[in-house]
Amino acid sequence: MNPRLTGVHHLKIPVSDLPTAIAWFETAMAATHVRKFDHRHPDGTVFAVIMSLPGVNIPLELRLSPAATTAAAGSDPVTFGVTDLDALRRWVTHLDGLGIDHSPVTTGFIGHLIEFRTPDDLCIRLYTDPPNGFADVEMRPDQVDFTGSPLSPGTDRSPARHSPS
Repeated sequence: MNPRLTGVHHLKIPVSDLPTAIAWFETAMAATHVRKFDHRHPDGTVFAVIMSLPGVNIPLELRLSPAATTAAAGSDPVTFGVTDLDALRRWVTHLDGLGIDHSPVTTGFIGHLIEFRTPDDLCIRLYTDPPNGFADVEMRPDQVDFTGSPLSPGTDRSPARHSPS
């Protein structure tokens, strides 16, 4: 019998400054720092923390790793789901209210999405969930808006910037 996985245990994102990253995720994503899971060196210094994101049942580890952060800058390590286009628009309003730059709402292969950046220039995507789950989803390259899109081929993965007016 082949070995089996039980799911995703936790996500891990490298950061260059833990206090800045914690504050950003608390503000931008309404995350909660779960202090009982702080990762400490033998001398007591914290090198990673666990954050809980509302609506996401997988813990998010923020790990102090300046070299990995530099190497990963511009990448999009995780895409979070939102229920629908209205929910995505509420995120746009939320990010605008915080002054966090983000891409415009873009039509993707199977829904709509936005992108925004962490303080370490990692790209986080929010993508609408398929209404009936992924089993019956068809990729729709004919509907993708590649114009000024974060999905544009050959780009540096940077979202088209949108600043609140």
